[in-house]
Amino acid sequence: MNDNFSAKVHPAASAGKMWVMGDEVMKRGRLEGTGFNVIDVAVPPGSGTPPHTHASPEIFRILQGTVTIWALIDGKPTETEAVPGDVVTIPAHAPHAYRNASQAPALMMSVVDDRMMEFFEAAASHEPPAGPPTPEAIGRIMALTETYGIHILAA
Repeated sequence: MNDNFSAKVHPAASAGKMWVMGDEVMKRGRLEGTGFNVIDVAVPPGSGTPPHTHASPEIFRILQGTVTIWALIDGKPTETEAVPGDVVTIPAHAPHAYRNASQAPALMMSVVDDRMMEFFEAAASHEPPAGPPTPEAIGRIMALTETYGIHILAA
């Protein structure tokens, strides 16, 4: 038995909050000794990402609301509605996007690697947005996508 390790509870109240564009990202925990990070992403109505690719694989589990997942399947753009309980897996370099097309907030838990977590932290604001992203905020995010190897396919 290894006494150097033990279970650790990460209380919801201690989640670090940040806003990446219009989405609230809450750092929930990191599995020590791996590159796995668990985050919650609150996606307000109308928010989401443009189609993009990156080297980091991702997993989303929809907790609340409906999230529209965009992907290329057999070379064709396809949208699928993901609802609470659904799990979405995104391999490295797979073209994908998500958006909340409904009138209700959506919440998803995601597992991301350290590189994607670094991007979120670099792109984040620590104050909720007052409205839609400004051209300056979009420009800053676009510059960071280049730094972190994220390729926007369409805006």
